[in-house]
Amino acid sequence: MGYKFTREWFTRHIPRWDETLHDLKNKKINVLEIGVFEGRSTIWILEELFKNPESKLISVDTFERIFADNDNETTFRENIRESKKANQIEIIKDKSFNVLVKMNYEKGMKFDFIYIDGSHVSCDVLSDAVLSWNLLREGGIMIFDDYEWDFFEEETNNPRIAIDSFLRCYQTQIEVIYKRYQVAIKKVMKKITKTIREDKTLY
Repeated sequence: MGYKFTREWFTRHIPRWDETLHDLKNKKINVLEIGVFEGRSTIWILEELFKNPESKLISVDTFERIFADNDNETTFRENIRESKKANQIEIIKDKSFNVLVKMNYEKGMKFDFIYIDGSHVSCDVLSDAVLSWNLLREGGIMIFDDYEWDFFEEETNNPRIAIDSFLRCYQTQIEVIYKRYQVAIKKVMKKITKTIREDKTLY
């Protein structure tokens, strides 16, 4: 295929994706991708996971230019056409918050795999995680990119603090698959223990 990619950020993650997502390859699945850039991960999903022609991908991006000399939206759409699987993907050009809120209220769709690689600002990452989690079916996989990305001097602005906070708050629903530059988790509902301290009252 004649795909065009000007940056190579994704290839190093392919071995872990192969291992983690292997069981989805021959099934009819729904996938949600937040943040696409030029579509390198999108093409992998279409080529490797979408063996079933009824599988569906929703890709969300603002398509804001990251580099002045790179029209990433045009490149992305050309790559999708080149894949010959454009009929299996819905492209939504909007902020992820707007899309996810709407999907929670209107779509009623559950996803087998969700990839979060949109805004790298901690508050946005946390929002994407929380709003996406309700859309992930039990047993589904979620992968975060850029856990170790430290572009900002202030640690409070980088993705790590958001991902760690999410993992801590939702620990009763999460099985961690791996935690490196990317973080992969599985939705596994566990028994919740709530023990009231003897020295506490409701008033």
